[in-house]
Amino acid sequence: MRTDTRGVSLVELLVGMVVVGILGAALVRTIVMDAKITEDREAWRNARQVTRSAANMLLADLRMVETGAGVETASADGHNLVVRVPYAFGVLCATNGSTTTLALLPADSVALAAGGFAGFAWRDQATGGYSYVTSGTSLNLSGTASTCTGAQITPIPAAGSSPAGRVVVVGGTVPSTLPAGTVMFLFRRIQYEFKASAIVPGQTGFWRTVLASGAAEELAAPFDAAARFRYYVAGAATAQAASPSPLSTIRGIEAQMDGRSERTPRFSSTGSRVLRLATSVYFRNAPN
Repeated sequence: MRTDTRGVSLVELLVGMVVVGILGAALVRTIVMDAKITEDREAWRNARQVTRSAANMLLADLRMVETGAGVETASADGHNLVVRVPYAFGVLCATNGSTTTLALLPADSVALAAGGFAGFAWRDQATGGYSYVTSGTSLNLSGTASTCTGAQITPIPAAGSSPAGRVVVVGGTVPSTLPAGTVMFLFRRIQYEFKASAIVPGQTGFWRTVLASGAAEELAAPFDAAARFRYYVAGAATAQAASPSPLSTIRGIEAQMDGRSERTPRFSSTGSRVLRLATSVYFRNAPN
């Protein structure tokens, strides 16, 4: 028995090719669009990460700054800021005017032993203001507890996983008449800068430098050229770009942390992505 087998006609073949072409073009367009969206999201994520990683360290330091002389320098262009950051608080046990014994509140041992000690400050009980001692200073972390107990000041003992208070000795000139119980703190001089990046050459990075030791760390990069500091002064509700005079009027810092994606997404004609973010921190140790 003979059966006829009918093949595909040329017209049917052409129609099939057209349909496949249309479906293929749609698929390619979908893949390209998906890749574009994915790269764009990645660029925004990168810009956001740059901003957040730098802001966390900055805010942790600035919250503890005291306003009397806590801001040491603030550049006119808003790219450079030097602050005196307290890292250990305590009370005076005894002093002879050049050597002072302190009973410190519990502090993280690693942070306490880290380099960068730049001086100490003591609080005037009459005015409430702090006087900073920055020249001829020294720090001995192994003070004698009996000096404090003899002044009826008991160092704080350890409680569970919390560390115990430390007795330390600082060198530097203070009034020999300072009474026991005077509030004092140790501080480091920290410089924050927006300057040329080492991580991403040709871009702007955000740097933190402990000035006493010279230890510099680039916290994040790249940043947009508009990134900078602004300053809240006493009595003002908004931050100003100009560096105020005197610096003791500063009550907080606004950081314009405009993170930029490291590269431009493919298929984009608008350049790298920039996340505009301003974050503000107000000093805790402010008299007003």
